[in-house]
Amino acid sequence: MALLLLLLLGLGVGTAIFLSAWNSSNSRLAQEHKTQETLVQAKEALIAYAASVYPAGNVRPGDLPCPDTNNDGKKESSCGNANGSTGQAVRLGRLPWKSLGLADLRDASGERLWYAVSNNFKENTRHLPLNSDTTGTIQVADSSGNIIPDVIAVIIAPGPPLQRLNDAAIQDRSPAVENNPANYLDETATEDNADFTDSGTNGFVGGIVRDAQGRILVNDSMILITYTDLMPLLEKQVASTVLNCLNTYAAYIGGIHNNQGRYPWAADIAASALNNYTDSPNTLFGRIPDTLINSKASSANMLPDWSGIPSCTINENWFRNNWRELVFYAIADAFKPGTTPAACGTCLTVGSTPNIRVAVLLGRQALTAPPLNQNHASKAIIGNYLEGGNATPYDGLFETNPISTTFNDLLVFK
Repeated sequence: MALLLLLLLGLGVGTAIFLSAWNSSNSRLAQEHKTQETLVQAKEALIAYAASVYPAGNVRPGDLPCPDTNNDGKKESSCGNANGSTGQAVRLGRLPWKSLGLADLRDASGERLWYAVSNNFKENTRHLPLNSDTTGTIQVADSSGNIIPDVIAVIIAPGPPLQRLNDAAIQDRSPAVENNPANYLDETATEDNADFTDSGTNGFVGGIVRDAQGRILVNDSMILITYTDLMPLLEKQVASTVLNCLNTYAAYIGGIHNNQGRYPWAADIAASALNNYTDSPNTLFGRIPDTLINSKASSANMLPDWSGIPSCTINENWFRNNWRELVFYAIADAFKPGTTPAACGTCLTVGSTPNIRVAVLLGRQALTAPPLNQNHASKAIIGNYLEGGNATPYDGLFETNPISTTFNDLLVFK
């Protein structure tokens, strides 16, 4: 009987230890889950901000807010000059949750999130251009030391305070020093999350990172915004905006003008490479023109500019200073400037889809591997921007394919 009692007591102690460890593990997992949910919510809000602030006025697609450096929840008005030679320290701060329309997000330890933005994507003062060729400028290492380059933004959950590697005391998070990132963000022997530099190896490291004795050096949890998170959304919006402007122009009727469903001449490729974006007579393929005087000259009924087109913003700075070199369009011969209602005879073909009136083509990031070796500095060569059948656009035959090392064009059409 005594032996049985001892056995039961032993089982009870073992079970208690097991349950305690299980509960501790579950608690840890729940905390990690809460922190990850908060980071994901912040990332989604920043991406939505970059996409949704456009294209009213001259607001640029892709702009991300400056961090909050005084803990009031609002973005700062500027975080450095255009080339990033000033303001490095203020490109790291807290997530501007009020400016993003968020609740007061906290990680599992109750701390507000921190946030760093690449100079190339900050909204003020803007670095030019911001388009498919623009990459992030932040380097991040994961807890295993794997390097992730060209990051656009980093969102950081600081976790509970710890003693930084070279400090004598635990991080002080009292109100008097609450805006000092070193009181929230951690460091290793080679990387300090409280200090980063654009376009270099001084970036961030994500936790958990321990030293040889098992001491936690970094408990900062991070989520990243990368090129593939953001740029495809911007490219689709830009291409769709251009197509909408072209279609709205074709449908325009007002005063003495009736465009009869027809589109303006394009800007000649060679001329636009020299920054002459006037529409060129008899040009069915080219870049988006700034002025439409030759379309008007070809057919007196045609509207001579974009200004009369409601909600069309492709003649504003966000497009002209960032995207116009990468965007092309083709119109079917039946829909060129004219005085009668347009209708397809022989129209454009995209893949197996015939009877296309207009196609907008966006040349994404240059494909530099052989055999293409694209170079966007040579603006007059179509093959430096478009691939496959799209690089021979005057035959009216275009194609859409999955993105690969030899094709990455984006097409939208009607």
